[in-house]
Amino acid sequence: MNRIDIQNWEPFKLETLFDIVKGSRLTKKDMKEGDIRYIGATAFNNGITNHIGNNEETHPAGTLTVCYNGSIGQTYYQDKEFWATDDVNVLYPKFPMNKYAALFIAPLIRSVGRNYAYTDKWKIEDMKASVIYLPTKDNNQPNWEYIEQYMKAVEKRTQISLDKLIKVIGGG
Repeated sequence: MNRIDIQNWEPFKLETLFDIVKGSRLTKKDMKEGDIRYIGATAFNNGITNHIGNNEETHPAGTLTVCYNGSIGQTYYQDKEFWATDDVNVLYPKFPMNKYAALFIAPLIRSVGRNYAYTDKWKIEDMKASVIYLPTKDNNQPNWEYIEQYMKAVEKRTQISLDKLIKVIGGG
């Protein structure tokens, strides 16, 4: 796939695309053992900092998590149920978001987060008003079909590269 064409991209406020919900505080002493992802303000491991058994404040798969404190702007697609710390906002899509749309949007949100520093935080009001640009159709609505096809092509290219690398290092 060639370079992405950004000619027909339009701005969208995050609050028009997502309902944004603040995560919940959970202290170490209140954590129970379990296998539910605990998403924190980290730049690593898809935001997973622990696994817990607490399920009172969990969020569903198919959402995005965004650090507004700590590793500000780090954005991850969550494909399993999770608990988000109070340093993380959870973005519930107002559109049918699949993995490909989420993986397309995540770095766009991350780039907006670079405008904030640890001392500023990315407050929920600011996050709601933040703007990302997306490819659009003639009706000025996001072109989710194009986004999905683009990301599938990226995924395919990446898999081909990984397969070649594995072959070179003798892993397969």
